[in-house]
Amino acid sequence: TTAQDDLHPDFWLSIGADITTTTTKLIHYPTMRSFSLLFAAVLVGFCAAFSPTSSNRQSPVGYSNVDTRHYFDIGSMISNFGKKVTVSHILIGPPQSKTGRGMEQDDATARLEELKAEIGDDPEKFAEAAEEFSSCRASYPVGGDLGEFGPGMLVKPIDKICFEDEVGVVHGPVSSPFGEHLILVRERTGE
Repeated sequence: TTAQDDLHPDFWLSIGADITTTTTKLIHYPTMRSFSLLFAAVLVGFCAAFSPTSSNRQSPVGYSNVDTRHYFDIGSMISNFGKKVTVSHILIGPPQSKTGRGMEQDDATARLEELKAEIGDDPEKFAEAAEEFSSCRASYPVGGDLGEFGPGMLVKPIDKICFEDEVGVVHGPVSSPFGEHLILVRERTGE
């Protein structure tokens, strides 16, 4: 090959194998670009998951000494690539919650079971209950709305509900490092 051939993308796609011209045409440059972006995302996530942390790092929502890197799921980023969810939740955190709405785990689970029975799958009732009972300082003023997320951005048990369970149904109670949750997946796109 010549130096001119080395600059063409098809040259790089055929390196390392004796591939016929027909087979080489099956591999498209945009496909390799998508694969490269996915590989880069996984690499960044891997590096973030194993980077050193400071023990005095503070969470923006006031939880200290919670290293959430171990709760996120890179596998979900790959298996649910291209999907997005819009989610609401009701969180009942630990008793020391800054909102004053926290409870012990067993009490929180029981209270969420009661709320789930009262709410059914009604998004309006869910939002009202979130405003009244949730201890999530960021979302209770807006009816528990967490907004839109991609895969692997939420803690594993919540991510699993968001990307695998039914849309429009109240799920839970489910435990996370932050407390007990009810989850309402309002919308899922990219399927």
